[in-house]
Amino acid sequence: MIKNIKYLYLFILVCGCAPKTEIAKYGQHYQKFNDYKSLAEAVKLMPTDISTSEVKKILGDPIDNGFDYRYLVDSTGVNNCPVGAVFNIDQKGKITNRWIDEICE
Repeated sequence: MIKNIKYLYLFILVCGCAPKTEIAKYGQHYQKFNDYKSLAEAVKLMPTDISTSEVKKILGDPIDNGFDYRYLVDSTGVNNCPVGAVFNIDQKGKITNRWIDEICE
């Protein structure tokens, strides 16, 4: 039993010291600099069934409109509209669609 606990502690230590995942690196870079490249890469790497809480962990707090989450970058597009990622959310709180582009409304 004590041998197993030692291995468990070793496993936890190794996992805790493991390098950050690629998606987390892009997410942290986006949170710090609000840049398009980091946001686009993080969104591209997200699994299709990602939850809203996981998106928040990666990209930070969104602009929450109730029906979608928005993450904007530090620039505007060719139509002078904000550029960012949009995560459409259904009534159950599940992400139904996501895209990144100019957000002209």
